Amino acid sequence: MTDASLKIVMSTQGVAGSQEQVLVCVDSRPTAKSTVSNPEAACAALAKSGDAVFFAPPNPNRACTQQYGGPQQARVTGTLNGKPVDKVFSLTDGCRIAEWQAMQALFGDFGPGV
Repeated sequence: MTDASLKIVMSTQGVAGSQEQVLVCVDSRPTAKSTVSNPEAACAALAKSGDAVFFAPPNPNRACTQQYGGPQQARVTGTLNGKPVDKVFSLTDGCRIAEWQAMQALFGDFGPGV
């Protein structure tokens, strides 16, 4: 079961302003405090890939394709299963794009359809 209390701040490099959303999951289910567009899918994404995306140590031998997915960024802060979270997502290379895709439900339709 996944418990989370996250704030997601999405922005686009070079553009003023940002969007802020909240996701609160208790036992892998969203609460009424959640403001993401599809909270059920966001809680499911955290249950499936949250530990790997937020807490896995970086692999120094991992090769990332040099591709650019767009200027979008998202900063996710809060807690996931009692552990602090503070991670910036972007679309600046293949590895970061894969992380974005794994957590796409947190960002909704913000960003490209990568």
